Amino acid sequence: MRKLFFLILLAWFHSQSFAQDVQLSGSIKQDSSEIPMGQFIIYSLPDSALIKGGYIDSLYFETVFDGSKGREYLIKISLVGYQDTLIWFEKTSETIHLGEIDLSSARELQTVEVVYRKPEFQRTLDGITVNVQGTTLQTLNTLFDILIASPKLSSPDGEKIEIIGRGAPLILIDRQPIITIDELRAVPASMVESIQIITNPSAKYKAQGSANGVIEVFTKNFALEGYNMNVSTSGGVNTQLMPTAGLNLGLNIKRSKFSMNGYLGASLNTSYSEGYSEASSVSDSEILYSTPFDTKNQNTWSYYQLKTAYRISETQKITAGFRGNASFSTSDANSLTSYFQNGATITNTTSSGDTRYIWMSNSGFINYQIETDTNKSYLEVNLNLVQKKGNSNGTSINEYYNFISLDSSEFSLRTESRDQPLIGELRLNYEHNFDTSGWQLRTGFTYSELLNKKAYIRFNKAGDEWIEDQFFTNSYDYKEHLGTAYVEISKDWKKVGFRVGLTAEYTGLEGYSNSLNKQFIDSLYILPFPSASILYQPTENIGLTLSYSSGIDRPQFSDYDPFIRFEDSLNISYGNPYLRPSVSHSFGFDLDLFYAYSISFWYDHNADPISEISFFNDSSFLTETTPWNALYDRSIGTDLSIPIQLDWLQGWNSMWFNYSYYSFRPEFQRSDFTNVSFGIYSYLTFILPKNFSIMNQLNIYRWASAEYLSNTQVNWGLRFTKKFLNNDLQVYLDVSNILPPKNISSSFGGNYIYRSEAQYAFTSFKLGLYYKFGRLKQATQIQESNSGQSGRI
Repeated sequence: MRKLFFLILLAWFHSQSFAQDVQLSGSIKQDSSEIPMGQFIIYSLPDSALIKGGYIDSLYFETVFDGSKGREYLIKISLVGYQDTLIWFEKTSETIHLGEIDLSSARELQTVEVVYRKPEFQRTLDGITVNVQGTTLQTLNTLFDILIASPKLSSPDGEKIEIIGRGAPLILIDRQPIITIDELRAVPASMVESIQIITNPSAKYKAQGSANGVIEVFTKNFALEGYNMNVSTSGGVNTQLMPTAGLNLGLNIKRSKFSMNGYLGASLNTSYSEGYSEASSVSDSEILYSTPFDTKNQNTWSYYQLKTAYRISETQKITAGFRGNASFSTSDANSLTSYFQNGATITNTTSSGDTRYIWMSNSGFINYQIETDTNKSYLEVNLNLVQKKGNSNGTSINEYYNFISLDSSEFSLRTESRDQPLIGELRLNYEHNFDTSGWQLRTGFTYSELLNKKAYIRFNKAGDEWIEDQFFTNSYDYKEHLGTAYVEISKDWKKVGFRVGLTAEYTGLEGYSNSLNKQFIDSLYILPFPSASILYQPTENIGLTLSYSSGIDRPQFSDYDPFIRFEDSLNISYGNPYLRPSVSHSFGFDLDLFYAYSISFWYDHNADPISEISFFNDSSFLTETTPWNALYDRSIGTDLSIPIQLDWLQGWNSMWFNYSYYSFRPEFQRSDFTNVSFGIYSYLTFILPKNFSIMNQLNIYRWASAEYLSNTQVNWGLRFTKKFLNNDLQVYLDVSNILPPKNISSSFGGNYIYRSEAQYAFTSFKLGLYYKFGRLKQATQIQESNSGQSGRI
């Protein structure tokens, strides 16, 4: 407690000096060393109060101004013969350098070009905003790469995104929820404007159903007049000679009240993994089996997006768009499993399998916004429609040899599955601002319906032919109805603010098996979820937030489906139609310094969390797995985020720690379980002379869950970038997995422990190019609606 008090005291003392004189400098880009006489004027935002003015008589200018007047500023630079230029900047330190400023001839332009210089990460009441456009994050490859390079987010296995200490969040792209994580790899980084990592969701987001937080992704907005086009391409190979390649095209156009944004592209990724695993029974049978394995994967993506907007009037705007992607994946795996009892080999299995997967998705949306009064209150109506189609087929061939009977046998199967969800959603949001008192009322309603026709077909091999097995073949009709309503009220004073909200959710689920001619899901429940936050700011640069939220984590259809799935002859899984949703309660405390540095503490309690019951049969060596509701899990944790914004160094460092306790029901036949996970993340970009830069990525972490505990892993990568043509052309070289990490982990079932050592990542090299051209401009008057929605979707 003394250390925390000392930290707050130190921050307060530092803030007193931090908020005083600020040294501002910049340089004018000119073909000659001579420059005409000019002037600059600095204004504070949002009141546009005049702070200071001065003259410019050389290529380099420098001034000192009083930084206690606010946090955001605007400088206007005027030179004879050149168009006035406005530059927005933020007071992030006592020394701010605007860099090289390229002025345009007044004969060529009719509007003022605005340059935005934003920090990559900004703390908000809900969480963290990640600014992508205009930062080094824009030069990454995909949206997935941006997310794993952002504070408070992690990818424990390189395949999914989780909020540290909270689990998988609800992810929205332009207000549309994603269904698969693969969709994140279908969005080029250059098309992303900003990301909001919402660790303390308001009632508005709870209306969409998430117990673990929300990630809102906004692709580029339509604020700038003119056009801009970008092209990026990359290709590489790793030390296993597995190639990768990508090509992306992006276009932004704005003419008066109409704007359009679009992109299309494709990518190829191949990978190779190898490893070794073993499992031991915790019973008295002394059964042990071990498996060396290797796998080759190939994935091809193609994707597109088109988004248009039309401003009907000063208070009305309509936005519409659609996007889609297609994925083609193949996987080939080989393994050899040996089973032992009391040290003697009983049998072994040689397995080979291949999987082919096709996933196509098309979605569209229309959004209407109207400001309802002069206080910038607004009404938003949003319609979403998503159609997806997935087909997969796989073959597993298993050959057995029994060392006791000296008999050999074969078990081979082929499966096909179809998945075709259709999702429609209507969402209404209304925000009312009560004059200038700081009171706000938010309310809204959401209704969505999911219709899905699924099919699973099983084939057995008879000679050289595959014969359909009617007993294991099934098709389904699945419906999901979700209705939510929320109300939330908030108030901001000078140093104190609060927010209180309540969400009520209706959920109806129906599942019908055509093969069994039976309804196996018929669930209906209505649950309330309160949330609250209190923000206290003793000074301009210190913020203390105390929050509480509750939420729901619903099972997916695959969790409910009771039909048996064979991965191979010795591993089967099936769903549980009696699963209940998990309800969570979260408490958090955040300390923020200078709107940048933050330290957070949290406590989470989840009732009826969905876990796995997994048992190994000592006599048949068969492993069965099914989801089930555990009793509860609890976790406490902390994380520290330290962003860096200097002229020569940009990025962030963070550290996090999480302790979890899991309690299981008797069906699991497992004792209570605890684990510790942690991470040290660093993403730093060094700005070098001659337009060179080096991005250093270093992650040290250990991941854990109710069934899984990994070793400590190190992931290190570098990106070397050279910029040409006033940064319009960038060439980069990626070197990733410089120290190829090995994934050593333990998994815990009901009556066995499974240990694995595998290498999924190898040192790889990628050469890429990014080129943009065109010019985007904005009128001199800069205005943003109080709702904060004018630059969204």
